[in-house]
Amino acid sequence: MMKKRSIIAVMLLIVVLLASCGGKAAAPAASAEAAPAAAPVQTYNWKMVSCWAPQYHLGDQDHEFIVRMNQLLGDQVKIDYFVENALVGPKEVLDAVKDDVAQIGSDYPGYWAGKDTVFNLLSSWPMWMDAFDYINWIYYDPSFAGRMNDEVGKPGSIGEGMKIYREAYAKFGVEGIPFGPITIESGPRGTKPIKSLEDYKGVKIRMSGSAQGQILKKIGAAQVGIQSSEVYQAMQTGVIDVAESCTPYLDWGLGYNEISKYSSHPGWHQPGSMCCLLFNKAKFDALPANIKAAIEISAQATALQTLAMEDRTSGIYTNKFRDEVGVKSYQLPESDLKRLSEMSREIMYDFASKNPLFAKCAYSMASYMHEYQYWRQLNSVYGHGYADLQLPDLAKLKSFVK
Repeated sequence: MMKKRSIIAVMLLIVVLLASCGGKAAAPAASAEAAPAAAPVQTYNWKMVSCWAPQYHLGDQDHEFIVRMNQLLGDQVKIDYFVENALVGPKEVLDAVKDDVAQIGSDYPGYWAGKDTVFNLLSSWPMWMDAFDYINWIYYDPSFAGRMNDEVGKPGSIGEGMKIYREAYAKFGVEGIPFGPITIESGPRGTKPIKSLEDYKGVKIRMSGSAQGQILKKIGAAQVGIQSSEVYQAMQTGVIDVAESCTPYLDWGLGYNEISKYSSHPGWHQPGSMCCLLFNKAKFDALPANIKAAIEISAQATALQTLAMEDRTSGIYTNKFRDEVGVKSYQLPESDLKRLSEMSREIMYDFASKNPLFAKCAYSMASYMHEYQYWRQLNSVYGHGYADLQLPDLAKLKSFVK
């Protein structure tokens, strides 16, 4: 009996305690030390300056990069975009990034050839690599083959070409990341037909590049240094006879369809090109790992989209030049291409003999080109690049590397 009463008393006590807690079990006592609050995510507001005017469609790749960054990082990074001359001029982009006037730059490396001649190779070189060659040279990671046998998630290494881009830009306090491959450019367009190298004699031509200028001098043409945005008026007023700017899609956007009667092919002066993103190196190195990864992933995604856009639109707009404007196109004979190839090779030797970093880059590129050449020749019907290119001597280039 006493036992029953004890049990009933305990049950009543439990009911009373539950009622006093509103029918809920009592909450555990607060910890003596509360858990620390999560650190706020750091946000970034960046200015991005471009070398490109609004009508010059290379700015499309800048916008693609920004879109990819937004997709990966959301509000963590906000990018304000400035076209050519909106904040700085096209030839001021590198210094603007170095001096933190802007946090991102979009460039054409050839603009910095006056600072270091290696940027001639890192942008484009006449009768040399095409856009797919640049991709192979920049991104190829030997550790990628057989990666299935590696530890899952183990990162690979960067390509040899990427290392040289980083080395070249680092000299000027900048991190350079390739992101804009350009396929073979249009040949010269204008009011004078160019069917062979003989037709270049006496022609006033807008064409960019130091090595290109040396070749033009050898074949009797006069190189005129003006911006692509100035071509339209220069051709109308007779300052130039013909001009090259970029691929057919970009040429159309610059108004070449209104001033051209003829075009000459292939675009030997720039078989392939590469544009880069620029970041202040010290600040880039200090970024969190997730933002660095987002930048690299966005750059690669942009490169893929740019490659497809440049190549596909070249077919579309070449047809428009022919069908809607009546432009007459000519192809240089094989003998002329071999002459151009030989001249390009000799100029490369000259540049390499004067600049060890140029020599290092040229040797690396040439090593890839030699390695790839036989495969290119076997598949020349469907392959890319010029199968009969007169490649430079590796031993000679290596002799200039220090």
